[in-house]
Formats: sequence, structure tokens, C-alpha cells
Amino acid sequence: MTPGDSDDHAAAFSDFYHRERTRLFRFAAVMSPHLDHESAVQEAFVSAWRHWPSISPPARRAWLVKTIRNLLVDQSRRLERPSEVTDEVIARSRILVPRHREAEAWHELTSTLAAIARLPDQLRTALVLRFWDFDDDETADVLGCRRESVRRYVSDARARISEVVGNPERRVRGSRRGKGTP
Repeated sequence: MTPGDSDDHAAAFSDFYHRERTRLFRFAAVMSPHLDHESAVQEAFVSAWRHWPSISPPARRAWLVKTIRNLLVDQSRRLERPSEVTDEVIARSRILVPRHREAEAWHELTSTLAAIARLPDQLRTALVLRFWDFDDDETADVLGCRRESVRRYVSDARARISEVVGNPERRVRGSRRGKGTP
């Protein structure tokens, strides 16, 4: 956009930025806590500003998420040795959550975040976007798949995390899907 563009575009971008920035910072932090997720989000917003009039309003969040994911992949490729995703790396990420006072809850939270970080990209992305209230269509757009695949990815991600964290009372209800009832 240039200074000659309408004030409506600038106002729409500003509203969007203030509404979505925290969500997108947290999305990037969960996706790649060992990378510079803050700079990826800022760079994505700069790119969105430049392309704002050409991005369809319903697709703006998905466009930004795809851009953030690509920037994080680029950062990862530039690393000589990718960092190991550990509980410590996740706990250090100041944008995720403040340290919980209760030790057991803090341990469960960091274990869950570590399990999320270790998921395959498609499962992790689907789960994180579901958490941030992206609908199945937006998530499918980001992942380049069908709606039905998004639901399967989220279900698989929840089941894997439940196995790792060892919290049987929070297991996915749909894990018995396809089995007949007695």
C-alpha cells in the first residue's frame, strides 16, 4: 500500500492487526519455539500490509498463517543445526504462558507443549489453528487439504498428545471411532 491508498485500507489493516497479532504470535511460538517466531510474525504482517488490497478479506488470517509458516521453514533451513525442542525451550518462550504456580499443572503444561512441538507439521498446525478458533475451511486453506482431513489431523494430534502426556481422562472420545458398540 502507498500513502495514496484509501484510509479504509489502513483502518481495516490496523483493526485486523490489533485483533489478530497476539493470536498469531502465539501460533508461531507454539509452531517453532526454538526459532525467532516474533520476527516471522512481524515480517508476515509487513508483507500483508504490502499486499492488503489484493488479499481476500475472508482469507486474510489463513494468508498470514501460511506466510508465517513459510518464514519459519526458511529460518529452520538456515540453521546449521536445528535446536532440540525441549521443555526448557518451550518454558522460556515468554509469549506462550506465564509460569504456573502449581508444579504439577506446570509440568503437564510443558509436557503438552513439548508433545505438540514434536508432532508432524500438518497435525501440529491443524491442532494449533483449532485452538485459535480457525474453522475447518481456513485450516484446510492453510494446509492445502480437504476439510475432512483437517478433522482427522486434529483427532490424530489429540490422540498422540494424550498418549505422550499420559492423561487417560482427556483421551480423544473419537478414538473408538469405527468400532462397533456391544
